[in-house]
Amino acid sequence: MSNPTPAVSAFSAEDESHLKLLSIFYYVLAALGALTLLMVAGLGALVFGMVGRDGHGSSAFDGGDVAVLTVVLLLSAALSLAGAVLQFLTAQRLRQRRSRGLCQFTAAITCLSFPLGTLLGVFTFIVLARPQVRAAFGD
Repeated sequence: MSNPTPAVSAFSAEDESHLKLLSIFYYVLAALGALTLLMVAGLGALVFGMVGRDGHGSSAFDGGDVAVLTVVLLLSAALSLAGAVLQFLTAQRLRQRRSRGLCQFTAAITCLSFPLGTLLGVFTFIVLARPQVRAAFGD
């Protein structure tokens, strides 16, 4: 005799509230990522404005320094942009109850941003693991 599968409890107002809060926090992190992108651009403008100016006619940075700074700034900008886009999309998908896999992927990436991102990522995994939330996402 096999045990019948337990019925999934109904999606509650608490689940809806948790998804809404997670969505808001992902929007906030996306905005912070965009702000980081602006700060990297400002830092780049500041640094590259100093190239060739040390007050004595010689360069403040040599060619190797400029190349390293360029790579670091471009990598920082690309990571900030990618993170902001992922977090913005995740915030939208949480509200729409779609793309649970994308939400979990973004939560995993967000966990790398200690400490706030780690908390948000872990709570995202906890909420998305609930059977009633899985059912609401169509899983």
